[in-house]
Formats: sequence, C-alpha cells, structure tokens
Amino acid sequence: MSAVRHNLQPLQPLNNGTLNARSNNVTPIKPIRRSKEHQLDELEEQQQHQQQQKAKKKKEKLSALCKTPPSIVRTRNGRDYRRGLFLGEGGFARCFQMKDSSGKIYAAKTVAKASIKNEKTKTKLLSEIKIHKSLKHSNIVNFIDCFEDDVNVYILLEICPNQSLMELLKTRKRVSEPEVRYFMVQIVGAIKYLHSRRVIHRDLKLGNIFFDPEMNLKIGDFGLASVLPSTDSRKYTICGTPNYIAPEVLGGKQTGHSFEVDIWAIGIMMYALLCGKPPFQAKDVQVIYERIKKTDYNFPIDKPISNEAKHLIKKLLTLNPLERPTINEILEFDWFKGPFPDKTNIISLTNTPENLSSISKAQSSINFNNTKINAGIYTPKIKNPVEILRSDLHSEQPKTLLPQSLSPGDTRNKYQEIDPTTMNNGKKRVNFNNKYSNLIKNLDQVCYETYHNIRRLDYSKFDRLETIELPSCENPTLISKWVDYSNKYGFLYQLNNDDIGVLFNDDNSILKLHNQDKFLELIINENEGWTCIENSISHPPSQTKRQLEIVDFFAKYMNSNLSKVSENEEKSEEIFLRRYTRTSDYIMFEMTNGNFQFNFKDHHKICISKLGLAITHISPNRLTETHPLILILKQGNFPSSEVPDCLNKISIIKDAIKRKAFPEV
Repeated sequence: MSAVRHNLQPLQPLNNGTLNARSNNVTPIKPIRRSKEHQLDELEEQQQHQQQQKAKKKKEKLSALCKTPPSIVRTRNGRDYRRGLFLGEGGFARCFQMKDSSGKIYAAKTVAKASIKNEKTKTKLLSEIKIHKSLKHSNIVNFIDCFEDDVNVYILLEICPNQSLMELLKTRKRVSEPEVRYFMVQIVGAIKYLHSRRVIHRDLKLGNIFFDPEMNLKIGDFGLASVLPSTDSRKYTICGTPNYIAPEVLGGKQTGHSFEVDIWAIGIMMYALLCGKPPFQAKDVQVIYERIKKTDYNFPIDKPISNEAKHLIKKLLTLNPLERPTINEILEFDWFKGPFPDKTNIISLTNTPENLSSISKAQSSINFNNTKINAGIYTPKIKNPVEILRSDLHSEQPKTLLPQSLSPGDTRNKYQEIDPTTMNNGKKRVNFNNKYSNLIKNLDQVCYETYHNIRRLDYSKFDRLETIELPSCENPTLISKWVDYSNKYGFLYQLNNDDIGVLFNDDNSILKLHNQDKFLELIINENEGWTCIENSISHPPSQTKRQLEIVDFFAKYMNSNLSKVSENEEKSEEIFLRRYTRTSDYIMFEMTNGNFQFNFKDHHKICISKLGLAITHISPNRLTETHPLILILKQGNFPSSEVPDCLNKISIIKDAIKRKAFPEV
C-alpha cells in the first residue's frame, strides 16, 4: 500500500447512483415448475454460492469499510492535508494522495476505525505504526506521521511514484541478472538493517518493494512485521502471502519461525524476477503449500539463468532455515561478481537497459561496493527499536483510537531511540537470572561516573596527596588480541586470562572460558534487559553451535597470528566486551565490569578502571603497571615506563568517555 501511481483517476460514482434501479421495460419471467430433486440440487448450489459470496464479501469488507477521506483532513495539532488521487486498495486499507500546505505530496494508508473491532486488531495496528515509525533507512519507505479523524486512521508515508517490483515484472515478464543484482543489494541492505533491530518483516514480496523518484528500492507495508524479544526467540503465527511463505511458517506452533523467513522471501523474489513467476506458484493455495513443504520447484529450460544465480537461489530456498545463508553471507556469493550497473534507470520499468552485459569487471566491482555503501551494508550496529509501552495501547479520549503518544504533538520525544535496558520510569534495569548478576554494570551510568571522577581528579591534582583517598590498585583483565570481522560476524577478542569472546553484530555476546567446559551467553532482551546464561561446551544449545565454531576458528587464528598485549593474568573474573569505538588515533573498548581500554596507534595501551580512580599502562614490550590516577596526574607520567604524551592521552580518554556519557553534546 505504500506504492502509488500518478496516472490513476479519482473515484467516480457508479452508474450515476442508479446501480440498483430497475429498468421500466423489463417484463418479469414466470417461474418454471421443477422436480423436487432438481429443486434440492438447485438449493444446494444456491447455498454454496451464498457461502462463497459471503466469504468474498467478508474478505473485501475491511478495506470497503474505509470511507473516502474528506477533501481536507484536519489533524489535532492543526496541520491540514488535502486529499488527492485514490492510489490503490489492499485487504485492510485504502491509499490516497495527501498534500500538505507547502504542496508536498505523501501517500496516506487509510484504515477504517469500523474495521478495528477488538483489542487484538488495535494492538496489531499500533504495533505496525510503532515499528515503522522507529525505522530510518535509505531503502525503507519513510514514515512521516499518523493521525485520525472520526472514521479513519491515517498513516502518512513518503510517496513512491514509480510503481513496485511486481508491476515492473508484469510489464517486463523477466528481468536481467545485472538489474536483479542491483535490486538484491538494496533489499539485503534494508533487511540487514531490520534484522539488526530484531524486526522480521514477514511479508516481503515484489508488491511490497517500491521505486522512489530516483528509482531506488524501498521496502514498505509493515502490517505483519514483528519484533523478536531476543535473537533466539521465535514467532508462531501463520501469516504472509502464499507464494512467499517459508516452510517453517506453515509449521505454526510445531516449529516457529525467525529471521530466516525473510531470507527465504529474498530467494523467492530473486527467482521470480529472473524466471518470470514465483517458484511454487499454482492456482490452488494448498498445492502451493505442499510444493513449499517439499521445496518442489525447478528452473524453466526456456528461461535460462546463470549457474551462479541457480546456486544462490537453491541456498536461499533451503528447507532447513538454519542452513540458509545469513543476511551477511548473501552478498559474498559468486553471482554478485557479474556485471553490475551503477543505478536503476526509469527505462527499467518498461524495457531492459542497453549495454548491461558489457560493464567491465573493474567497473562492476566499483558499482557493487558503492551500492553496498549506499544500502548501509557497512553501517555500524545501531540501537534496537523502541519498546511498545502499555500506555500506547490506551487512548485518552473516548472517540480516539491513536493514543496521545502516537499523535504528532508528542512524536519527537516519545520516539527517540532508547536503550533496551530502560524501564518505563526512565531508570535502567539489568536483569540476570543466575550467579552472574553482578557481571555487567550500566554503561551510561559508568560513563557518567567515570568522566566526573577523572574531571574531579584533574582539578584535585594540585591538592595535598594526604587529603586524597587512594584506591587499591591491581592489574585489570584486558583485551589482549582482537579481530574486527563485523562485516560478517562481529568483533572477536581474547582476554589476557585466555577467555575468548565474540561481540556479534546483533549486540549479543559469547564468552568461552579458558580450560573450562562451559561458555557464557550475554543476551539482550528488550523487555527484560541483559541476561547471562551459562552453557556446556560439550552439550551446547543447537542455536549456538555455529557461534561456537566461529569462536574456535578465530581462537586458532589469533593464537597463530597475533601477539599478546600483556602476559597471562591469574584471574577468575568473567567479563565481556560491551561496546567498541574505532578512530584514526585509537580503539576504545568498553567492558561489562566498567573498565575502559584504549589502544593507541603508537602501540601504548591505557586502561581506566575503578570508575576512573585507577589507571593502567601497557607498554609496547608488554610491561604492565597500575596506579591511582591522581598520582599519574600529579607526576605527569608513569613511574616505571615513560608514556609518550601521557597527559594528552589521558585528556583524549576523558573526552572520549564524556562523549559516551553525554551523546547529545
């Protein structure tokens, strides 16, 4: 419903309002007598027809309930929109153009309040609004606003005037491989963004992917989207469009489904664009489902495609969801090494552009990388979506459906992205369900306290030493080796106590403990905060086997290729890397125990611990010493090993922590 066409006409009254009027020159026909048996047969046929009509009417009823909006729609904040062309209709909503006072045109997805008959339907609509409102990506239809009048709810979206991929395919019949490569990168970029926020779209199809004015693809329609509370949780509702439904969705509560359903849909769309129709298409929906369950499809001989394309499609349409490539692995397939255009032209809506196959390998590589950058493939991990508050499900006024929290007047503050450990009262929550309850400290609070302590000690460095309480100092646990592989898996590191950890791209972590048959999982849950779970290496949960393989692979790599930052520490402390920041001058590690480690480009390392009261230096030859920070500030350097620009490095550290404590400054 997000796509629109400029050439559609406004709704016109049917038959001048006389659709049900009887013509005066019609003579009634006298009924013919029929046998009782014939009458029973006819009655049965009539009943079947009535049931079919009733079912059809029920299916069409929800969108039909949507009344044509008035010519001017007035919002509660005084902003008016002028209704324009009727753009299209789906099962639950109708879409119209809306123009604001400046003349800018939007698409308004319009839902009839009469169709929202229970709390479940209401919650579903509000969930769609909240999910879509929290998204901001170059390949996702931009959410503008939401408002309501007495009869309709309006979801205002950016307008995509150049049709959808479905309409392109209907016109073109088949699409060239270079064009589909370009489409797939933009789609993968958007899906990677959604999955990084733990959003599953669940209705990815050609008809829900639209072209904006510059012919960039935009994913829309989040009516079936859902947020997973954690990466290993699952959904069980059977939903989606038949041709695109993944086999595990059809399993319902027996199997459950997760992010892999979107990977499956990417495979369906790729096949459809290259071959002209979806792989499991049939007239009977049950036949489609049976074919899906058996992955019963083939590549038509009369519509040849490359072996590399077939190989990728087969992988994407693997029956076992865990065997499908991850969203980060898709673009590594050889198929993407073929001719690759720099953009999609308007001519693609009707014809195949010329000279696509003659794009050189070097130019294709440049175009491929530029498209990945524009699609956010290399964008660092961002925060998770806003949580759906209980207050969002209750309106404050009797006639309103949308709560005040969704109205334009409160939008700016209500929908700022929030840390998933934030409770409704604004306080931070850390939830551990076992003996590791003290493992992680609140990052924001640690940054705040550490910065203020460093700042206070900097002002106190001229005070008499005996007036200052000195902390006890011991060498902290440090990151000794690391590999940044966030373009595929995440950030891998080894501590100087030989524990191996991975901070995965979804923000969850694994820590494999040295010389022990156990590992720890640090899992983020939007509703419950952080949870640490202890598991056995010899009997790991099935969903973590692949992650442990990654840990083992990089453990061998780091032990073979990288030198240690410092010697082994006999510590039983179990800590995770919570966040890292790379600049041209240093890499900053923020640990779950509140320590900050800075590896400077001159190979000197400094760690701030005890909330800024203690400082550790690790020299290039791995000499480690820890002292109260106030002593180093007074002396200007470390006593045992000279640190180049020591006070300047401490100033850089203070400013870096300040930026974390006050991100808006």
